[in-house]
Amino acid sequence: MFKLFKNSSISQSILIPTILIVILSLLTVSLTTFFSYQMTTSEIAEDSSKEINKQIILNFDNYIESVINTANYIQQKTIEHGLKNDNAALSDIYNQAAEVQPDIESIVLIDTAGNLIISSSYKDVSIEDLTTKSWFLDAISNESIYHFSSPHQQDIFIDSTAEVITVTKMADYYIGGNKFSGIIVVDINFSNIITLASTTNLGDGGHLIILDEHDSLIYSNGDSCVPNNCITLEIAKDIIFGGESVEVDGISMYANVNNLTATRWRLATFVNTEIINQTRNSNLLIMGIIFISTMIVTMAASSYISNRISSPINILKDHMQQIEKGDFYQKIEIHGQKEVVVLTHSFNSMIEEIKTLMNKVVQEQREKRKTEFQALQSQINPHFLYNTLDSIVYLSENKMNEKVIEMVIALSKFFRISISRGKNIILLREEIEHAKNYLLIQKIRYNEKFDYEFIVDEEVMDYKVVKLSLQPLIENAIYHGINTEYDQGKILIRAFKKDNKLMLEVEDDGYGIPDEKIEELYQNIKYKQNGTSIGLRNVFQRLKLYYGDNADLIIESELDEKTIVRLEIPLERAK
Repeated sequence: MFKLFKNSSISQSILIPTILIVILSLLTVSLTTFFSYQMTTSEIAEDSSKEINKQIILNFDNYIESVINTANYIQQKTIEHGLKNDNAALSDIYNQAAEVQPDIESIVLIDTAGNLIISSSYKDVSIEDLTTKSWFLDAISNESIYHFSSPHQQDIFIDSTAEVITVTKMADYYIGGNKFSGIIVVDINFSNIITLASTTNLGDGGHLIILDEHDSLIYSNGDSCVPNNCITLEIAKDIIFGGESVEVDGISMYANVNNLTATRWRLATFVNTEIINQTRNSNLLIMGIIFISTMIVTMAASSYISNRISSPINILKDHMQQIEKGDFYQKIEIHGQKEVVVLTHSFNSMIEEIKTLMNKVVQEQREKRKTEFQALQSQINPHFLYNTLDSIVYLSENKMNEKVIEMVIALSKFFRISISRGKNIILLREEIEHAKNYLLIQKIRYNEKFDYEFIVDEEVMDYKVVKLSLQPLIENAIYHGINTEYDQGKILIRAFKKDNKLMLEVEDDGYGIPDEKIEELYQNIKYKQNGTSIGLRNVFQRLKLYYGDNADLIIESELDEKTIVRLEIPLERAK
């Protein structure tokens, strides 16, 4: 090779290496550009397909949400008017709600025997047994969620020909003050689903399909997709969730499958990406033409070889600069580059710093809550101690030694549990014992003017509670509930489990509390509007500090009958 160049003319010596360099350079740049373009276009196709799918999903979700909001509004009004014994106005409310959304065929409330209660339509109800309908069975199978049926001819009314999707959910209603369970049935016209599906252009042959929870076809706007013969249905079943490139009837498409909120349906979009393949092939042809043309020009311009020496270098330099400065995708894929490593390290350091600051703030808030909790815990009325000691002195002066001993022992146990070695959370068993000691002391102080009884389920005794939860409630019942001066009152203390919560109740048979006074108590307890109800407010604040919104204090009362103060707290068993 060196001998060949040695015996060649200067022109040949320059031309041959130049041609070789040009060929290698063009091949390298062309292949690199082609594969880079191929990867970039695939990424663009995938991103755009996902964005289209996301937008379609959003349109459907917004529509479904509007239907659910209407059903929730109907459910709320049904309860409100039922409690007011004003069910006559509900028909108008149902009619108005159906008129607001023209795509709603009807809104109906039926009981669990399939009998019509309220309807937005004046059509005659079907004589068929509604309890055998699939939408009815779905509603009673799971009472907590909305159920969406497959498209069908409306079957709740006689002679209805509308094709609808039936939305159902169990709901409560009231007749004559009595609570019943029923089913809210909203029939929405399926034509609106078709309209939503037709608003997006998915390309030639592109279409969408909707599958139910059993992977059965609900709807497709593709001409070649029918219930018993749908290639894209089988593809969607295989993908389950996510996206991938597929081929349908010889056409390249990108398939995306996502869930429709609240329906347990899935929506799959098939976007035509054939144009991208065609563009890719066209660019390959263009690059081939450019490569051949460049070679012809290079060989023909041998007389200007000196200029051609710099030209390929400049072309190579331009391409290298293009890759280095403009091809951000390549930079992302070339992991381990110094710049990427430095950037990644800086980002990770920033994240760690943010985490540290967040943990610091959380810790400070916990300490603040703990301090507030302990401050509230320590607000024990000293007058109780003074009055108890006065009672002990009185009993002692009157030679009632047994009562003195009984009272002193109860007082000792009372304060031993109050202190609890600094613990703020104790077992319900200990809280019950603390309440018994308090009631024993108060009963002696008030000359046996009231009785008390504990009704406590044994299964809840080992659950954890906030210390001193019951005593302020009992104190409130003694001072404001029963009349210890004239009547013989009774206080009931209950503890039981309900709806996955621990219920603590203190009931007295006193005068009761008017509704407006209960509302005033709530305002004082929850919003500190004045200085009254300190004991109840203390309990409420400590519950909120420890349990947050998972705990509550409820007051119920019947005038001249009884008053119940109930604490609802999350279940937390001792380990």
